[in-house]
Amino acid sequence: MEKPQRNFVKGAAILGGMGLISKIFGAVYTILTTNVIGTEAMASYMAAFPVYTFLLAMSSAGLPVAISKMVSERITLGDYKAAHMVFKKALRAMIIVGVLTTVIMIVLSSQIAAVLGRPEASLTIMALAPSLLFVSIISAYRGYFQGMQSMTPTAISQVIEQVVKLGAGLYLAYAWIGYGPEYGAAGAILGITVSEVIAFVYMYLLYMRGRKGIKNNIKISEKTRLRRGIGSKIFYLALPIIIGSCAMPIVQLADTTIINNTLMGMKSIILFGKEVLINSDVVKSLFGLTGYVNPIINMPAVLSLALGMSLVPSISASRARRDGLGVSNKSATAFKLSMLVGLPCSVGLFLLSTPIIHLLYSLQDVSKAPAIAQLYLLSTAGSLLAINAASMLSLSVLQTMTGILQGLGKTYLPVINLFIGIAVKVAVSIIFIRMPSINILGAFIGTVACYTVAAVLDVICVVWYTGAKLKILDNFIKPVLATGAMGAFVYLMIPYLTQHTPQGTILFSRPVTIFVIVAAMVVYILFMFIFGALNSEDMMYVPGGKRITRLMVKLRLWKASA
Repeated sequence: MEKPQRNFVKGAAILGGMGLISKIFGAVYTILTTNVIGTEAMASYMAAFPVYTFLLAMSSAGLPVAISKMVSERITLGDYKAAHMVFKKALRAMIIVGVLTTVIMIVLSSQIAAVLGRPEASLTIMALAPSLLFVSIISAYRGYFQGMQSMTPTAISQVIEQVVKLGAGLYLAYAWIGYGPEYGAAGAILGITVSEVIAFVYMYLLYMRGRKGIKNNIKISEKTRLRRGIGSKIFYLALPIIIGSCAMPIVQLADTTIINNTLMGMKSIILFGKEVLINSDVVKSLFGLTGYVNPIINMPAVLSLALGMSLVPSISASRARRDGLGVSNKSATAFKLSMLVGLPCSVGLFLLSTPIIHLLYSLQDVSKAPAIAQLYLLSTAGSLLAINAASMLSLSVLQTMTGILQGLGKTYLPVINLFIGIAVKVAVSIIFIRMPSINILGAFIGTVACYTVAAVLDVICVVWYTGAKLKILDNFIKPVLATGAMGAFVYLMIPYLTQHTPQGTILFSRPVTIFVIVAAMVVYILFMFIFGALNSEDMMYVPGGKRITRLMVKLRLWKASA
């Protein structure tokens, strides 16, 4: 492998690895924050956060990629002056965008909160607003460093963001929750702003430290060939990524608006067979439960995201060599791997939904929601997780197929398919939420429909463009058999999880839940090998797969490849 290619792969691995770590940190942060601030405050947090992610996608998603591409092209030609010009113009543009989005979020915080159906979230929205300015600026620095084939600054800044957010967010949430739920939510989300400020300081100091070398490179630079059209070219390159990045924040915004406004328009709902009159406190408590479920779903999704990321360069390389058979075989194998990841996650989360909720969250929130305390708030969260568990399979397939389509250069197709899924989600969510016996569960039914529709469309596109042949035995039956064995084990262990209090309440043993989760993973892996669902050829496309293959060969469980 040539040195530039090795550098690219190494850099992609660094960014990918840190990106996955960031997602795990993010999920842990949300879970811990929920335990500190409670369900009522979580309603304000969950109302503000999608607004931030939407504006964040508009202001910075895709821009580091576009900037890095243009910077890299100029540096390859020895035109360091033009490369720095790209950075400076991008930085000025991002400062303007950051200021505008921050001002909009602050000035219109009350109106945005009202539209979302959570007027008390205005304080949380304002606490989050300044982070948009710093995120926008950071995106320009990240793009410049990545264009110079230096991925470490981006990776380290991502870790800084997550660590600071975890520490500052939890501290501020704990310190402010005494003033009221909305202040606890604002404190938790202010941790994000603090983390972006610290990450910006790190990137700025790193840039200033290397400024002397940058100036020296500019002095020996070739004649500048790029003067006009920099902004339009950056926008053109970033647009498809921005559109794709906005899709999921739009789903979250739709959920926030639909859940709050639809429920408030109803007179009553049915929870656990009992009629509950609708008021602001009930809706707030129910909506706050979405913050319980989302981070749990995101954690298994890290596995399929890693698979999708590894497929992009692999598929791109086969496509560049005009290796149609290689693309076809890799696509079929990727589909099987997405089934092997998504199917057990769906079944496991479905069967252990309520025990997992009890494992991660405390019961203190029940006392804070007297309107529905007798109907077991955490059990409702368990029902939400059980429904959303069904989306894990389709999400796994969706993320994997998206990686293949991106590797094929069909970047717009997964975006279009996802927006079709979003349209289906909105319609399904509104219909089901309006049913009193389903209520908030309807939003998660809509999410399952969204991912399922998008995943099916992606699979159709992949098969159409690659000619991949999906074998019934390898791609469906073997994953189902291994998952079935695991599911049977979990089902038999469920009676050992439950504990009955003197008041008749059913609780779940945390130590036993942890044991069952770990044991279920072992059972699944064992039966994967028994049924031959995974082999050494499949591991070629799994991050770290070569090391696992060497270990399996050493243990004489697999034969060495010819």
